Amino acid sequence: MQLIFGRDNAEKLREKYTVLDLEEVEKEGVKIEVFCLIPAEKIGLGQIAELDNWVKLHNDFLNGYHTEQYDYCIQCLEHLRGKFGGEVDTFYDEIERRITEKQKTE
Repeated sequence: MQLIFGRDNAEKLREKYTVLDLEEVEKEGVKIEVFCLIPAEKIGLGQIAELDNWVKLHNDFLNGYHTEQYDYCIQCLEHLRGKFGGEVDTFYDEIERRITEKQKTE
């Protein structure tokens, strides 16, 4: 997975590439938005028609995570894993781990 730091950098690359929002991290008191670039070779020709749907589902997944709709997130993961050439699967695994940990403490 190729990471991009900062919205301005991500927006410049969106013109030519598939760029997905990931999360916002804080380092030394500064919040940084993190994105990932999906290399074109990771998307097969037969999958290009589905790409917009995958991006929408990814964004819906993130919205569900931020609004604590965890059951919905888990449902999304069933459909997102393996998409984007598997480039985002480690991110999905991490978010699922966070959800599981949070649910254990509730």
